[in-house]
Amino acid sequence: MFNLKLQRKIQLAIDIGNRLLKSCTANGAVKSLPSWHKDLEEWDTPLADQNSVIINYLQGSNPSLVKHTWAVGLVAQDFGGSPTFEAEKAFLAPKLVLAMIDGGGVSQITLERLVCALPNELQQDKVEAIVKGLTGVHHIKRNNEELKIEIQKIEVQPETLGAFKWMLSQKLFQYARINGILDLGGKTGIGQLYTKNGSLIRESRIIVGGTYQLAQLVAQHPKLIRQDTTPQLSLIMDAIANQSLAYGNTGISFADEFPNYVAQWLEEIRNKLKISWAKWLSELGEVVIVGGSAALAKPLVEQTAGRFKVAKDHPQFCNVMGMLL
Repeated sequence: MFNLKLQRKIQLAIDIGNRLLKSCTANGAVKSLPSWHKDLEEWDTPLADQNSVIINYLQGSNPSLVKHTWAVGLVAQDFGGSPTFEAEKAFLAPKLVLAMIDGGGVSQITLERLVCALPNELQQDKVEAIVKGLTGVHHIKRNNEELKIEIQKIEVQPETLGAFKWMLSQKLFQYARINGILDLGGKTGIGQLYTKNGSLIRESRIIVGGTYQLAQLVAQHPKLIRQDTTPQLSLIMDAIANQSLAYGNTGISFADEFPNYVAQWLEEIRNKLKISWAKWLSELGEVVIVGGSAALAKPLVEQTAGRFKVAKDHPQFCNVMGMLL
C-alpha cells in the first residue's frame, strides 16, 4: 500500500538525450543516466545501481506499459539493450522519463510541471507521444520500491531554448544582439538563433551532425575497417566520450587520425551554419556551444575569433538546467 503521508510535489525538467538522460529540479539538483534501455523478460534479474534503474509498471494511465518491466542505464547496455540514438527518442520517452523520476524516499510524487524538449516541438506526433504517454497517474516499482507518480502538466520545448535561457540567467552573452546556441549532441546537433529580446527565430534552425556523424567518420579508420565485423558506432562514441579513443577492448586506437576526423566534422558544421545563417551574420553577436561534444568544437572558437565560444561550466547540462526557467 502507498503511504499517502510520504508524498511531495515538484517541478522537473528532463532532457531525453541520445547519449545521456538528464534531469534538473527547480532548485538545480541535476542527475543523469546513460541513455540505453532494455525490455526485460520474466527471467531477467538485473541489479540496479547508481547508473541503472529497473522499472516495473504495475498499473496506470499508460495501458501499453502495464505489466511491462524494463531497465534504463548502464545495466541495459550490459544486457544487450538499445542506445536511444538508434530509435526515435520521443516514442521511447515514457519509459526513459519514468526511469528519471526518483521518489527520493517518498512513496508518492506529484509533478505539477514536467518539461521535456525535442529538436522540433512542432512535430505533433512526437509531442503527443510524450504528453499522452506520460500525463496521468503511474503506479510503478522503481528499483523494487513502490512509487506512485502523478504527472499533471507537461511542456515540450524546442531543444536549445533551455540552454539559451540558462546563458541569459548567467549573463554569459556579452552583446545585446542576435545570439545563438549550437547544441552538439549525440545523434544530431542543432544551431538556433534568438533575437535581442529572446525570441526564437524559427527560420534559423539548422540540424547538423552530432557525435553520431563523427563516429561514422571514425569508423573509416584503416584499423577498424580491417576488422571482421562492421565497427559498432556506440563503442566509438563511448571512446570519444571517455577520451580513450580506443575501440572497445580490442586495443585498437584511432587517436592518430582523430584530429582529422574532427576537422572534417566541424568543417561541415561550419559550412552549414554559414549558409543557413547568412542573412543574420552581420548582426550576430555570439554563439555558445553546448552539449556532450562541445569540448571537441574548440577549433570553431579559434576559426571565428571568439564569436563562437564553448560554455565554460557543464556544457552537457546547460539545456536541462535552463528548461524550468
